[in-house]
Amino acid sequence: MTKRNLGIFGIILIFVAVIIAVFWNLYRHQSFSAEKTLDAVPLNSPLILRINSAEDFVETLQNKINYKSDLQAFESISKFFDLINYIDTTSLFSGSAFKDLLKAPIYVSVNKIGKNSFEWAMHFAIQNQAHLNDLKSWITNRHSEKRIYTGFSIFKISIPANNINPLFVTWQNGVLTVSPSSLIVEASIRQQQTGHSLRTNPQFSNLNKTTNPGSIASLFFNFSLLPGFSEPFLAPKAKNNASFFGRISSWGALDLQLNKERLTLNGFLSNKDTSKFSSLFEGVKPRKSSLHQVLPSDIKLFFSYNYDDPLRFIENLKRYIQNSDEAKKFETVNQSYKNATGSHFVDAFFNLVEGEAALAFSNYNASNPKEGRFLVFRTKGQASTLSELKQMQKYFGVSTDPITWYKVDESTTFPIYQGFSEELPKVALGYLFPDTPLQYFSFYRNYLIFGDSQKSLESFLYQNILKRTLQSHPYFSSFMENFAYEENLFLFAEIPHLISFLQPSLNPDYFHPTQEQMKILFNFYGAGIQLSNSSGLHYVTACADYTPHRDKEPRTIWQSRLDSAVAIKPALVVNHYTLEKEIMVQDKLNNLYLINNMGRILWEKPLDGPIISEIHQIDYYQNNKLQYLFNTEKKLYLLDRNGNHVARYPFTLPAKATNGVAVFDYDKNRNYRLFLALEDRKIYLFDKTGARVTGWNIPQTEGIVTQPVQFFRTSGKDYIVFSDQYRNYIMDRRGNTRVRPNKIFIRNNLSPFYLEYPNSEKSALVTTTTDGSLAQILLPSGKTIIRPQTKVENQPHYFAILYDNKPKYVIVTAEQLKIYNNNLHPEVNKKLESPVKVIADIYHFSSTDYKIGLVSEKESKIFLYNSDGTLYKGFPLKGTSRFSIGFLKSSAYRFNLITGGDYNFIYNYRVE
Repeated sequence: MTKRNLGIFGIILIFVAVIIAVFWNLYRHQSFSAEKTLDAVPLNSPLILRINSAEDFVETLQNKINYKSDLQAFESISKFFDLINYIDTTSLFSGSAFKDLLKAPIYVSVNKIGKNSFEWAMHFAIQNQAHLNDLKSWITNRHSEKRIYTGFSIFKISIPANNINPLFVTWQNGVLTVSPSSLIVEASIRQQQTGHSLRTNPQFSNLNKTTNPGSIASLFFNFSLLPGFSEPFLAPKAKNNASFFGRISSWGALDLQLNKERLTLNGFLSNKDTSKFSSLFEGVKPRKSSLHQVLPSDIKLFFSYNYDDPLRFIENLKRYIQNSDEAKKFETVNQSYKNATGSHFVDAFFNLVEGEAALAFSNYNASNPKEGRFLVFRTKGQASTLSELKQMQKYFGVSTDPITWYKVDESTTFPIYQGFSEELPKVALGYLFPDTPLQYFSFYRNYLIFGDSQKSLESFLYQNILKRTLQSHPYFSSFMENFAYEENLFLFAEIPHLISFLQPSLNPDYFHPTQEQMKILFNFYGAGIQLSNSSGLHYVTACADYTPHRDKEPRTIWQSRLDSAVAIKPALVVNHYTLEKEIMVQDKLNNLYLINNMGRILWEKPLDGPIISEIHQIDYYQNNKLQYLFNTEKKLYLLDRNGNHVARYPFTLPAKATNGVAVFDYDKNRNYRLFLALEDRKIYLFDKTGARVTGWNIPQTEGIVTQPVQFFRTSGKDYIVFSDQYRNYIMDRRGNTRVRPNKIFIRNNLSPFYLEYPNSEKSALVTTTTDGSLAQILLPSGKTIIRPQTKVENQPHYFAILYDNKPKYVIVTAEQLKIYNNNLHPEVNKKLESPVKVIADIYHFSSTDYKIGLVSEKESKIFLYNSDGTLYKGFPLKGTSRFSIGFLKSSAYRFNLITGGDYNFIYNYRVE
């Protein structure tokens, strides 16, 4: 061969080599389409998770949620975290080949294997041929088994970690599939060979476009496959309920968001099938629900419907019934009703409803599961609805008269009627509410309430009387801030109680929570799902809240809700008709309330400012009917039992009052005397009409009097006592000085005077000085003794006395309770568990049983101490204000304790 030919041949070889190198490089870097990942997802997958950013997903699960450790108490979830942790902490994804797998979205499909088993598969997008070659190399060097399935290799790779099963791996058409189940891997291989996939499913594709690639993940539901998927989780008697999951919609796509205290899903359901449940809301605008205003606060589970177009909703419901499997059954029972009345039952009933309905469950009672179930409808009016319901009662042969009256108190009763036990109402309403409670019904305002028992209805009505509804529930209100203002459907459940309601319907092989797991569930509050119709799609928001430190519900007899928080010590006042006790209290909006012993607010009255006195009862007309006397800074009030002003009251004071009005009836003849100190440094005396009493020499004080004027009688003499910031005054009933203490001291501004050893030679007025020293003024001599044994250094304090004879002296500071005997030897020196308000209330349970009441406003706790300094049994209790103790009913054998509570409630506790 000539040199020239050799040269040409060399050039050709080089050219061919270059071409081969170029094509080889192009081959190695040939890109695969990430969209084809969907082709590997088996079409029989009911649940599909798309992880948009694997790094963000793992980082969030590992480090950005506060409830991770709680979730890991459950075995199946713990295994999932074990797998995540293994992937995150080992070298499995440290190589470039596996790191590249995380750059594209990852699809996780969940499938049912056999009758009762479930497994997952992960489907990764391979970037290009070079990437695939790297993966092949890693897998072939580490697999323990290999087999061929329809021409494709399936590799088994063992994982050296506890609780993690071996994984099966294959690749096809640029997709790597990994699963603990070889059966799912085989299904994925077959799936890609069919030419059909989720990518070609129009409903899935349309929903996929609505998802947000910026979320950490998106979750897809194939509702038609959910019945078979859910059956193993249900008890045998509940397996028929699984079919409902398939009727919800066709597909759903929801974006997942996770933060420290919350899990949220947002997205859409698609539906073009009138047999689907979501078709009920086609063309129906959502609306704001008012049902939270009447559903009792102890409701643990409810689902509600809200629709702005009743006619459209009724037509959708009738069409949904016609397309259902039980359409013939419904038409059979409905035909006779139509023949007799001329109306379709759905038209007749739902024409009464004003766009809102709910099925609700209160605390679950295992011995009586149907107790505490309610069906609630907002109606177009109580009178018109009752009239139409009576026509239905006549048709069904039910008495139209109330079967009983629920009597809350003397002036509040509710009729309860016989409901419907016939098949037609149950079948018709059963399309919206399973196992409807229709046995009895009653009304609260314009809301129609059905229940299984009279007791259930009475409880519902009573809670509304007390204003204890979900609207006032502290956690429910904040939970609802996660959802839109308007809705078509809402499902809510308190997570800790959900297991109790569902337990009878669940397969115990899967659901058998331990006591520790049930305890952990109480760290979660609520789960909710909201659906709203929007432009032919149904927008869905689902949310679950983690609130581990929420307060437990106090165990009260009743709780009644005010407009604002309790501002004063609740007063127990006498109902002069029944001689039973009632409660008068003011809130922080300056509203005054009278509440009966059942917790019902009888009336509410706004005042010009805070009450600064006790609430006194006087018999103004001397006819054995009592009125309520008190003052604010500007006015002196006298109200009758109905909250009306009496006579010429209220009086506007000539100057601001600096203390609370004191009321004395010296001779028990109802010739009342009213003492009041004003800003002009004078002590005024009024009679019950508000006129100034002649003969009272109005004392001029050196300073401002802030404590109420006090009256004492001992050894036949009367003493009118008060103090300012400079001196103490002891007067007779005409305002003249009766006793001059022989030592000047400044009384502690929080300490009243007490009379010790009355009607004896040892009679003395006792209080404390500003430094806490005990000050005794002997009567009538005025000899004054200062005893420093009780001294309190640099702390505000309150002084009280237990027992008139052989007294015990009580000193309260924010952090200590001290009790001295009559010789001033300390008997109690107790550091308090919570800082308290520097004031004490003394309760006389008997002549020998005194107790001390304290309140910690910061901790919302109230304390009741025995005279030996021990805490009374059952305390502390939840409470935010000073409290009163007494019998609300004359027939009671246990004391009632009335105090303010959190979230504007007033609490009634039972005290042994």
